[in-house]
Amino acid sequence: MDHATITKLAESAFPEPLYGNVTWQTLLSSPDTVTDSMCAGLATCPPEGFLALHQHTQAEIYYILSGTGSVEIDGKRHAVSGGSILWIPGDAVHGVFCGPGEALQWLYVFPEARFEDIIYRFQEPIKSKL
Repeated sequence: MDHATITKLAESAFPEPLYGNVTWQTLLSSPDTVTDSMCAGLATCPPEGFLALHQHTQAEIYYILSGTGSVEIDGKRHAVSGGSILWIPGDAVHGVFCGPGEALQWLYVFPEARFEDIIYRFQEPIKSKL
């Protein structure tokens, strides 16, 4: 991959569907791109889909591009739609729950050079509904 220009993005998903049916495309992540202190990508949650409650050491930013739903952060639900932005502190328990009708898509950003260094720790029991 050219380090300056991204022309095609691979789609990824969790190997265990219990953790959600979100897919993502990594935009910036070392060594594939010339980033040394952050990584970013696009996530898509299908209508009525979810990303199970989880946490990771790194803080995270979500910028909602389209769709509607809610994001739970440390037990509090936040309604989101296109244009919403959320700050998720490091180690905060959070998850995404998509509304009906259309997919929820967001940009995510981590203060970490490589996306592979983000360790997701999922909460039990898995919560999958709005």
